[in-house]
Amino acid sequence: MSLTSSLPSVMFWTNPLETAAIFLPTLAALVALISYSIISVVSTSCLVILLAVSLCKLYTHVMVNLLAKLPADPSSDPLHKVYSFDLTISAETVETIISCSLSNVNDILILLRSLFLLDSLVDSIKFGVLLYFITYIGLMCNLLTVITMAWITLFTFPRLYRDNEMAIDSLVEKMMGQVEEVKSKVTSLVTRSKATPMKNDEKTPEKEE
Repeated sequence: MSLTSSLPSVMFWTNPLETAAIFLPTLAALVALISYSIISVVSTSCLVILLAVSLCKLYTHVMVNLLAKLPADPSSDPLHKVYSFDLTISAETVETIISCSLSNVNDILILLRSLFLLDSLVDSIKFGVLLYFITYIGLMCNLLTVITMAWITLFTFPRLYRDNEMAIDSLVEKMMGQVEEVKSKVTSLVTRSKATPMKNDEKTPEKEE
């Protein structure tokens, strides 16, 4: 099964207008948040949406009532599809989201406790290396920049992967092979370091009473 088979079609730019309507406004808001406060971005975004809706209503009024170039039908309104959106949130949906969130949070907390308490030395070492590299990412950019880059990747990688699936799979397979090789070497070193003190204890003669 392909890695992108479960992703929605909007991420593959099959309908450029639909994808652009989702991708570009969010990207613009994220870029604006880098330079301006969230209050300014939210208020400006709401004003832009209000202006866009007003222009659509004015266009519909002129084309239907004044010029009579469009029929007096709901489909003449560019926003007619928006009217059918159900924005209500049911109690069942909230309960499902909360239960899933709590389950994920508990799993993460258990995993972090295991990593910090060195329950598995190899996993804790890998976690430490990951944290070390994350510190370099933090020096180069902040969390908002990372989220912006992730949003861009979310709408570019699926299409690139679908168009170059064989080449990317081959590259990932080679990288995973190298990672497994390094992992096996680290595991063997840790095993040897644990075995050496045990051998030394066996060779130490017992003291005479």
